[in-house]
Amino acid sequence: METRERPDIPEEKIIEVNNNIKKIDFKKPYKFIYFERWFAIVTAPLFALTLIMVFFSSFYFGLRVKGKRNVNKVLRKNGCITVSNHCHYFDTVFANYILLPKRLYVSVVQRNYEVPFVRFVLRVLKAFPIPANPVGFKMITGPVGEALKRGYHIHFLPEGELVHLSQTIHKFKLGAFHQSYLHQAPVIPMVYILKRRHLFGKELPPNWVKMTCVFGEAHYPPALKEGHTFPKQELREMAEKVACWMEDTIAEYHKS
Repeated sequence: METRERPDIPEEKIIEVNNNIKKIDFKKPYKFIYFERWFAIVTAPLFALTLIMVFFSSFYFGLRVKGKRNVNKVLRKNGCITVSNHCHYFDTVFANYILLPKRLYVSVVQRNYEVPFVRFVLRVLKAFPIPANPVGFKMITGPVGEALKRGYHIHFLPEGELVHLSQTIHKFKLGAFHQSYLHQAPVIPMVYILKRRHLFGKELPPNWVKMTCVFGEAHYPPALKEGHTFPKQELREMAEKVACWMEDTIAEYHKS
């Protein structure tokens, strides 16, 4: 299929993290995801409190969800990999809220997980770090597979970085689609559309946007093949279809 050119994220748009002082040593055994019942019980009050805050935040941002009914059957039946654009500080926490009652584990970049206290909040919100090293993909493969087997969902951000308030889809990394292939899990795309608010014909401050989350149709990976090679071309095409759908959906909503 024909591919579209997409920009890399400009360096000046990448949000710097300077206080990531609690470094993770991945040379030692590391627990990416806690499946144990005790962890769910201990973190339940804080998780519930966070979701209450997210509930009220959804009204503040006028959050609307569209298209989820079309994939509800897939979401209920399988552990799925969900992917979305990363355009707002709240988009990943809203994903947790939207996909309730199913459990969602969110992947985050390593440096965000190394910030004191933020790491604790991320852990409560069922986020896990992607190691910033060449074997990071292999390190998360086991925990991701275990979560999917249990019927939980895993959320990836193929653009890799947050570009606040951006409605541009940047180049995708293929990690989410490789995980989909390895675990034969469907990919459910979501896209966040942000619209400026107006009052008496004037634009209101950009941080108070209206947010709409649109779900796309499920994409299924090619069947597993013998050996340890990835069907790279097929996975690129899968990612391209998702990226094109995100772009087209954003464009369509901004027309109205």
